[in-house]
Amino acid sequence: MVARSPIERLIEAKRARGWTQLRVYCDGDGSFTRDYVSAEDADVPGYTVFTRRDGKIRHFWSGEIGGEMADPGQDPRGAPDLDPLWTLLDTTPEGRGADWYPKLNYDGG
Repeated sequence: MVARSPIERLIEAKRARGWTQLRVYCDGDGSFTRDYVSAEDADVPGYTVFTRRDGKIRHFWSGEIGGEMADPGQDPRGAPDLDPLWTLLDTTPEGRGADWYPKLNYDGG
């Protein structure tokens, strides 16, 4: 996760949420943000996917998440909702695969 907040604030937010495996990075000068979010939308959340193949990291996909994307009458923050696992998988190069479908229970039961 990359944000323009001070690194101490990002680490505290991560700790408060129990995100032990998530790496956080501070983009204090905004250079990363300017590469992937348009200047006029600098404070709009974005979602970016990178790939690493043959030792090279490449930009695969980016999207800005604006409030106008929310369903009518719904809270516009974070629209569209990337929380469902299948939505995240759909943004990766391999996608969710041809034989993966969402379930209500993943514990094997």
